[in-house]
Amino acid sequence: MAPFFLKRHAARLDDVPTAGETVALSELGTHCQGALFLDGASLATPALDVAVERVSRTFAGFYFGRYDVRAASAEAFQSGEFSVIELNGLTSEATSIYDPRHNVWYGWRTLFRQWELAFVIAAENRAAGADVLTLGNTFRVWRAAGKG
Repeated sequence: MAPFFLKRHAARLDDVPTAGETVALSELGTHCQGALFLDGASLATPALDVAVERVSRTFAGFYFGRYDVRAASAEAFQSGEFSVIELNGLTSEATSIYDPRHNVWYGWRTLFRQWELAFVIAAENRAAGADVLTLGNTFRVWRAAGKG
């Protein structure tokens, strides 16, 4: 990532941060900008669970996904004080699978568990009368979205 960040911060290469100063290399945590994704499961608290459930209930028909959030601190996050930057739905994956402490088997188990949950949720929604797209209708929606 060095060439990317050297180019991005070319005007500041001679700056020397003061002791304790934080220098943000990028605005968002993305793979293409060198973000390191760590497993934050140890930060879970009952207050965080309540806050996530409260936010989730504001989206009709949302049963599964991942929030990208910002919080002032780990403590604020654990108390349920965060801002949602992005909501990722069914095709999102747990970013904990990219934690370098985890191996590929952890990632695959996590993804298989997520898809198992997605299929259970889909079956429950279908049993409750939800409309189900046929393969042909799915393809038409995909094409209408400019994907094909």
